[in-house]
Amino acid sequence: MIDYVIRAAAGFVILLVLLFVGPYTNIEWLQPSSPYRFLIVPIALIGSWVCLYLYRKLKQKKSASA
Repeated sequence: MIDYVIRAAAGFVILLVLLFVGPYTNIEWLQPSSPYRFLIVPIALIGSWVCLYLYRKLKQKKSASA
């Protein structure tokens, strides 16, 4: 269950960062009028899986050292 929460929270945070902070950085494909803005969703999904992978590795490393 915690895996789903981590993935959802990480994906939501990445999505918010790309939607609200990204356009201020003047990256062309993050602008509201860009046709490539749909790429935000796959990036958020991949980022959430990466965060889950890093969480599992960190958890495994802590349990091995304890």
